[in-house]
Amino acid sequence: MKVLLLTTHINVGGIGIYTVNLAGYLQKAGADVTVVSGGGELESILSKEGVRHIKMDILTKSEFGIKVWKTLPAFARLVKDGDFDLVHAQTRVAQVLASLSRRLTGVPFITTCHGFFRFKRFGRRIFPLWGDRVIAISRNVKAHLIHDFTVPEEIVRLVYSGIEVERFTDRTSPGDAGLRRDLGLVPGGVTIGSVGRFSPVKGYSFLIKAFREVMAAFPDASLLLVGRGPEKEMLGRLAAGLGISDNVFFAEGRKAPLEEYLALMDVFCLPSLAEGLGLSLMEAMASGCACVASDVGGLSELIVSGEDGILVPPRAPERLAAAVTRLLKDPGLRRTFSGRCREKARRDFSIRDSAARTMAVYREVTASRRGRHAEGDMPQG
Repeated sequence: MKVLLLTTHINVGGIGIYTVNLAGYLQKAGADVTVVSGGGELESILSKEGVRHIKMDILTKSEFGIKVWKTLPAFARLVKDGDFDLVHAQTRVAQVLASLSRRLTGVPFITTCHGFFRFKRFGRRIFPLWGDRVIAISRNVKAHLIHDFTVPEEIVRLVYSGIEVERFTDRTSPGDAGLRRDLGLVPGGVTIGSVGRFSPVKGYSFLIKAFREVMAAFPDASLLLVGRGPEKEMLGRLAAGLGISDNVFFAEGRKAPLEEYLALMDVFCLPSLAEGLGLSLMEAMASGCACVASDVGGLSELIVSGEDGILVPPRAPERLAAAVTRLLKDPGLRRTFSGRCREKARRDFSIRDSAARTMAVYREVTASRRGRHAEGDMPQG
């Protein structure tokens, strides 16, 4: 099967990592995969996996903007000349481009819904363009599609995103002392950490406020935030204003593999205000971190609060601080959660299983298309 994965970019982040991981494992499963994107930091990973990548100028948030229309003729030629069986779009811009291309080529497309959208947005109401099937990455996202956007339930398929489980579960040693020293973490103290983009929806301002309360019980604690994003300077100023900047550390994650950073964390926190699923939480759970997360979206599907982690309301720094402090004071509970999280990750988080389920959706669509062709009914978009 020839599959074209289409996304605006392949930078570090949920959609970029999803696309690159999926492409690699689909290729290993026997699919002929091409990725088309506006480029990004993860291009080298595609190259290592032997996945063809074609860069097109679609790095935009304007769904019907000039870049979409300028790219359409070349993209449609690529789809037609490449004899692709389907296009799998990952972002709204990709969704629009895939839909327009289908009208020119007849090649079907599907989309993955990675999170929650503003359902009153004019473009989505007038031009839904969801495709032949829509993959929802969590139960909450599926409900959002059906109830807020009235996407027909019969075309929505629930396929949880996956991670490279073994990369994280196979690591059992403590964090590297050299990396800890390079980052400047407080010697001998506990470390609370998180991984993600520094943007408002991730709720890191609430984590920093909570950390000030944690320091009342653990004055030698460190808060390690791994990532990049537009809020970094604001978060730094917030920490300084609270008088805790000497204990708050930012890292872009380039000095070492992600699993090395996770190995430094005694407690992992994801204080998101909204989250489609939460790949970073899945990776932390696979690494054996004791985890605290907001009770929102897909995060509430990953953790069973009190059994393998703790869920707290979003925007509630005092509740977040209490949960973190509880775990820091109880090493036995941390070990219990660690073991249960690793077991859950091995059982439920595999990218291989996710890719296999995605391939099943592809077969569903292509089988339907072959049936229509046999009847002489060419799809019209």
